[in-house]
This record gives sequence, structure tokens and C-alpha cells, in this order.
Amino acid sequence: MAHRTVAPPPLSDHVIQVEAIAFLDARGHWLTAATARRVAAVREFFRQHAHLRRDFLRERAAEERLAGRLALELFSRATQRVRWLLTTGEGPTTRIHRAEAGRDLGLLFAGTDSGLDGLTSERDQRWNLNHPRPLPPTGFRVSRLDDNGSAGRDQTHHLAFYAMFGATNDSAPGEQMVKLMAILSDLGPPDDHHLAWDGIDLGRKLGDPRFDVNAWLWKTVGDPGQVPQPVEAVAS
Repeated sequence: MAHRTVAPPPLSDHVIQVEAIAFLDARGHWLTAATARRVAAVREFFRQHAHLRRDFLRERAAEERLAGRLALELFSRATQRVRWLLTTGEGPTTRIHRAEAGRDLGLLFAGTDSGLDGLTSERDQRWNLNHPRPLPPTGFRVSRLDDNGSAGRDQTHHLAFYAMFGATNDSAPGEQMVKLMAILSDLGPPDDHHLAWDGIDLGRKLGDPRFDVNAWLWKTVGDPGQVPQPVEAVAS
């Protein structure tokens, strides 16, 4: 099977909007045709309803997992959806709610929305894609693999946890790492320091509308060679 040498393409804004509206329609959250066409209205609805937003994010990622997408693909696409849903304003006033985006990623892949409170209890794992069956480390380059053998702490877990921490703390990266190590001292050091730094860096960038998160993830932690090419590309 042929594989890519470049990152898979990002999701388009239109695709995410269509997915979001279909999700609401399926649950009886009726939107008028005019409202559904207004991107700001769809985003505002999801911004105000965090549980629905996280249900949507988990449902889409779970479906893509069943379709065979790599773990890093799931992470990238979920992050793109999070940022789109949490975008407000337009033009020079465009803003992405960084801290909330970090909390969504933390819940979706690490089962927690706060580095200060540690991991949430079992009953709060409803959005966690790594519970009870962790995602395999597919899509990640060898230098970002965790070989400690722990079944519950894979790459997407690490990346999301540190991204959540970076997104919700405004101190400098070095200060954040010191603070994080103190918080996690009873759990031991992080299994992959590279992934910890990458995650904190990602979290700090989540609120920048100019940030291309898909390109950054594949350039920083990914191995595009693992992504199968579309059938039509192979045939050509």
C-alpha cells in the first residue's frame, strides 16, 4: 500500500459546519435554515453547551477510529474541530477560546480538564477516547513513542494532557514545566519529555487563529509516511 510523504489535508470549515449541524439535527436541536447558515450562530450554540460540544467531538472521533484513522489523525481532526467551534468574531477581532479548547482536548484524550486537580474519577471518563481501550500510537514518529509499557498512558493522552496544561496556564513554558512536575510528583516524571514540551507548546498556540494545527502536529510529532494514500491517488 502506498503512503503519503506529506501531512494529510486539514478539515475545511464547511465540512466541520456540516458535521456540527447534522449532529444537532440528529438530537432534535432544531436550527432554522437561516441560523444553520450562520457560522457564528452554530459556533455560539456549541460554545454555550459544553457537554453537547464534547459529545459531538467524541462521536466524530469515535466514528473515525472505527473507520481506521491513525491516532494522530484523530487528535489533529479533533483539535481542528475544537478550535472551529470555539472561534468567535471575524477578521481582526477573531478569537479562539484557548483555555476551553485545552480543557476539551484534556477530557477527550486524557479524561481530565485540569492539571491542578489531577486525573478525574472513573465516572468522568465519558468523553475519553483512551478509556477503557487506549488508542495505539499510530501516526507518531519513533522519537515520540512511549515505550514504558503502560497501557493507559499513550501518546494522545500525554499530548492532550500537556496541551490542556499549556492552554490553561499563562506562565512561561519553563515555569509551566516546573509547576507541572510539582503537580505530578506523586505520579512520577513524564514518560516522554519531548511530548511534554510539545504538548505545552501546542496548548499555548491553540488560541492563535493563524496557527495551522494540522501542519504543526505532523511536522512536530507525526510520521506522514504511516498515512495510506486515497485509493484514487494510488491508482493514478
